[in-house]
Amino acid sequence: MELKDVDVNGADFKVEERKDLKKAAKPTEDLEYMDSPDSLAQDEAPDEEMVRQGRKTSKPEGEYVKKRGPLFTVMIVLLFLISTTLVAIAILYAGKDIFMQKEAEIEQEELGEQPIYTQAQVDEMIEVSVNKAKDEQAKKSEDEAYSHVVDASKQDSGILKLLRELSPDNVIFTYGSKFEYYPINFDLKPNTIDNANLVVDEETGLITYVVDGKTESHVLIDVSSFQKEIDWDKVKAAGVDYAIIRCGFRGYGSGKIVEDTYFTSNIEAATSAGVKVGVYFFTQAISEEEAIEEAEYVIKLIEPYEIDLPVAIDIEEINDKARTDDLDNDMRTQYCVAFMDTIKKAGYEPMIYTNLKYFIKMLDMDKLEGYEKWYAFYNTSIYFPYEISIWQYSSSGTVDGIDNGVDMNITFKEW
Repeated sequence: MELKDVDVNGADFKVEERKDLKKAAKPTEDLEYMDSPDSLAQDEAPDEEMVRQGRKTSKPEGEYVKKRGPLFTVMIVLLFLISTTLVAIAILYAGKDIFMQKEAEIEQEELGEQPIYTQAQVDEMIEVSVNKAKDEQAKKSEDEAYSHVVDASKQDSGILKLLRELSPDNVIFTYGSKFEYYPINFDLKPNTIDNANLVVDEETGLITYVVDGKTESHVLIDVSSFQKEIDWDKVKAAGVDYAIIRCGFRGYGSGKIVEDTYFTSNIEAATSAGVKVGVYFFTQAISEEEAIEEAEYVIKLIEPYEIDLPVAIDIEEINDKARTDDLDNDMRTQYCVAFMDTIKKAGYEPMIYTNLKYFIKMLDMDKLEGYEKWYAFYNTSIYFPYEISIWQYSSSGTVDGIDNGVDMNITFKEW
């Protein structure tokens, strides 16, 4: 500005022009206040010469109002919508919370005082309970097993009895100093005798088989020269129905066949007293030919007599050196079968007699399936998996008419 080159009057004039210029700048100051810096930046910068001449450098005031109106309205509308949405969301969440709380209260009322658990908590509680039950059962079983073993050890053959109970699929017995196990052949005819029906007379030791109050067995004794003279009338009066009499034997050393010295007197007196009889022969055959020879010998001896019961081959262990020691199971079984088949051909009922060890360990039970079995097992109950017809339960019975001890038997068949 060149103020020094003008006169005073001009200066006064210039000053007034500057005052007018300041008045003209007011709309610009209003514009800066009303609009944002961005809107000013977009407008064209005011021309300096126009400012000096006192001219307006902005658009008319009406145009500023038109620009501010829509922006302000949009902002207000957006703020309203946002506020409304937030309020609606808050209401929804508040309603949801109220609903869930009410639902929980209803469920709690239905459950009473019972707590609510997650599935994971339930599974964990079940697992803990199951494990606890298993531990308690294992401890109980262990205590019971120990108690059972202690009780068994105090009894005669108690441990053996316990082992048999624990292993029902095997036949178990002692041989020497060991327990021996033999799998049961469940294809063979089973023993159907129920030990619960065996009744023991405490005074005499006599055993009978009683089913539903009815006796379904008969008293049977077997005798030989060891009993010597027998009063068969007293024997019959004592309740003996059947007798199996030894007719002969083969020497386990010499191999000779010998007739029992009391055979003839026993079979004649027993038959006369009304006791039904059968016979048995003690074998020591070491060949099929010898077995047949023994059977033919028996057939010749019994030919004069009425034989109601079976004709049995007696095979058992000798507590001494015997001629049959070297036989294997197949040989023993083959010779027994040869004997019984010969007896059967002669019209008699064949039978095999032996004990638990011999039946299971020394013979082939498969090949003996079709023959009557006479089983020796000294006890008050039967332990044998296969079908039997006669059970010899004692070797020291007492019967009126016999001075010495006698083998006591029970027969489950009517002969």
